[in-house]
Amino acid sequence: MATRPYKDNVIHMSHSIDRVRRGMMIQVLIADDHPVVVNGIRRELGDEVGFEVAGTAYSPTELLRLLDTTQCDVLVTDYSMPGSATGDGLPMLQLIRRRHPAVRIVVITMLDNPALLRNIQKAGISVILSKSDHLGHLAPAIRAAFVGIAYLAPAVQALLGDASDEAGAPEPKLSKRELEVVRKCAAGVPLVEIARQANRSSKTISAQKSMAMRKLGLTSDYELYQYAVTHGMLAAAQ
Repeated sequence: MATRPYKDNVIHMSHSIDRVRRGMMIQVLIADDHPVVVNGIRRELGDEVGFEVAGTAYSPTELLRLLDTTQCDVLVTDYSMPGSATGDGLPMLQLIRRRHPAVRIVVITMLDNPALLRNIQKAGISVILSKSDHLGHLAPAIRAAFVGIAYLAPAVQALLGDASDEAGAPEPKLSKRELEVVRKCAAGVPLVEIARQANRSSKTISAQKSMAMRKLGLTSDYELYQYAVTHGMLAAAQ
């Protein structure tokens, strides 16, 4: 039963390599909330052979609509695109992978948090670029994603260290008070109430929540809730 995804990946890789050999264009979608980034990526791909920009999006909502209506082989997307009702970050990437499993994803980001970068990898995305790296990495990264090969730009490699050791990286340790705050926040307890129960200031509780989220590589309350659920923490917060 466990061999099916592997077989599907092998078939997809074989098909993708065959398309490259036949000189077929790779259909690319670009998503970033900064037009200057979108235009820069478009120009870079315009100088390369074998790519066609099939569409651009400037928000998660616009991106999801575009994916539903546009043929796409590889999506090049920013990680953080706030201000959308559909959400960004990991929830957005996970939703795209569920709705469009055949679309390969390249994440291009300014993130410098190794825990958060590892979470992107755990979500099944193995091609990650940093906006601080040269755009010359873009074309080989898209080709790697298209045929199902991992690609980490130098700045990302430097943050993660040896990518082969990523799966064995230890879970970040939270202090007892940080764990308490995470549990209660995930359970929906307001910060003011947590502060009252702990006889601490709301500012202190907010700082402990922020520190815990940074250690865990989380960027939203939804991701905090997901973490608590997967680690069996909610029952302890009741």
